Amino acid sequence: MLYANNVESYIFHPRKPNFSCTWFSHNAKPFIPRKSRFSSTWFSRVSKFLEPGIFDAKNDFLVIPEIWAARYGNQCIDAGLRYAIYVQGGYLIHTGIGSLSERDLRRAYDHADILMSISEDTSTMISLAFPSISHQKIIRLFPNVGETFGAGVKQKIISFIPRKLPKHAEQVCFYLKQYLPEGWELVPIINRTEKDVGSILAKSSIFMSFSDLEGFSLPPLEAAISGNIVVGYTGQGAKEYFYKPVFRDIPNGDLKGFVESVRTAIRDVEAGIPQTIEFKKQLEDVKRTYSAENELFHLLKFSSLVNQTLG
Repeated sequence: MLYANNVESYIFHPRKPNFSCTWFSHNAKPFIPRKSRFSSTWFSRVSKFLEPGIFDAKNDFLVIPEIWAARYGNQCIDAGLRYAIYVQGGYLIHTGIGSLSERDLRRAYDHADILMSISEDTSTMISLAFPSISHQKIIRLFPNVGETFGAGVKQKIISFIPRKLPKHAEQVCFYLKQYLPEGWELVPIINRTEKDVGSILAKSSIFMSFSDLEGFSLPPLEAAISGNIVVGYTGQGAKEYFYKPVFRDIPNGDLKGFVESVRTAIRDVEAGIPQTIEFKKQLEDVKRTYSAENELFHLLKFSSLVNQTLG
């Protein structure tokens, strides 16, 4: 989105030259280092990705994912480079330290120019982990669901993604099966492409959320925008949008409450609740908050902060 809006930006992977995400479509460009000897051979043998000449301290600004903060944040500090840490998982802050120490992690966060956060819950977790860091250093970004997801012709389908909490999903399905009215079916979403997931959610009427300690928890939002009543766990990160009538929050592990809430959701679907003004208004509010326009607005605010930082 930044590149498409005339903000010079690139993807750089410290171990994989020409790295490009394959699980969604994009036009992001790989970073071509200024250093002539930089090659695939260099990638395979180098221990530090910030050797002199790779990046320009005056003009380059790096964004590091939270799982690499301790290692590469400290390399940025030692090389005199400005950087931000993008925290998409508030519960992953302490991971990825490896052979480094918690002191290295705290040093990386203390010296970061900007801390980018994917949700209200993630911002809270950043402050909990680093109470001495100013709240003004944390900026909020908003994801968007994209064009893949939208409501279709609805069927009596209850969809779910069991990957994060397979045992919970298995037990809920076991208890729920005997209470399903005629014609209703449970459809697991396993090892599917984004397009396939969108097709299933478009025709399902209820989505069971088995999110667990998520920075944002995107699947419940994708399901809602696809016209589903969403029942289940917030994973903490989804608390900011998990409200009735579209969303029905279940405390993690409350299998009895989970089954009862799905049964209520079935009755609500058959009563036409998803066609009510209240339901549709909440969906419109959610779509507006997590739209591509809102994501771009906050990305451009971040870009402006970067320009100020670099002077």
